[in-house]
Amino acid sequence: MGIEAAFPQVVLTIGDLPIRDSVFYTWVILVVVTLASIIAYRRYRAANPGTWQLAIEYVVEYVEGLIHDTIGRTLPSTVPYLTTMIVYIALCNVMGLIPALRSPTRDINTTAALSIISLISTQYFGATKRGIKGQALSIFEPVALMAPLNLISLLSRTLSMALRLFGNVIAGEIVGLTMFSLVPLLVPLPMNLLSMITGLLQALVFTVLTIVFVADAMRLDD
Repeated sequence: MGIEAAFPQVVLTIGDLPIRDSVFYTWVILVVVTLASIIAYRRYRAANPGTWQLAIEYVVEYVEGLIHDTIGRTLPSTVPYLTTMIVYIALCNVMGLIPALRSPTRDINTTAALSIISLISTQYFGATKRGIKGQALSIFEPVALMAPLNLISLLSRTLSMALRLFGNVIAGEIVGLTMFSLVPLLVPLPMNLLSMITGLLQALVFTVLTIVFVADAMRLDD
C-alpha cells in the first residue's frame, strides 16, 4: 500500500461520473447514522434506558455543556444540529483507522462542503433571531464601508475551517501509511491511537468554531 492511498481514489463509475472513495464512505456513514438514529428512536424508553440510549444522551448533554462553556449560555435550538455535526465529523475522521476503510475528510471537497454547511447554518440561526432582513444587512455593520471586509471574513474563516480539518486528517493518513510501510507490525499502533485522538479533537474544534460563529451571527452579546 503506497502513500497514494492517502488520497481519494475512484472506486466505481456511474455512467460517466467517477465516484471517489471519499464520497462512497460518506454514503456509508450517512446510512449507518440514519439507521442508528431510527433504531435508537424506536427503542427509546423514559424508564430503564438501554446502553445505546444512555450513550446518545451523554453525547447530547456533552454538546449542551460545550455550548454553555463556549458562549456562557444555552442554545437549545442548535443542539440537534451541533450534535449531528460533531458525531458525523468524528466518525469521518476515525473511519480511516479501520482496515480497508478511508476517512472521507481526507478529501478537501468533503471538508469544504462541511465548512460551507457551517457557514450557511450560522446565517440561518442568525436569521432566526434577527430576522432575514436583519441578518442580510449585518454584512454592512457597523458601517456600510465594512461590507467588503465582513464578506472577506466570512469567506476566509470558511476556507480556514476546511483547510484545517483536511490538513490534520490527510497528515495523519500519510504518517500512518509511511510508518506502516517502514515498520508494519507494532510501531503503527501508537500512531493509530494518536490519529484517533487527533480526529476526535478536530471534530471538537470544528464544532466549537461553529458555536462561536453561530453566537456571533445571533449577536448574543448585544
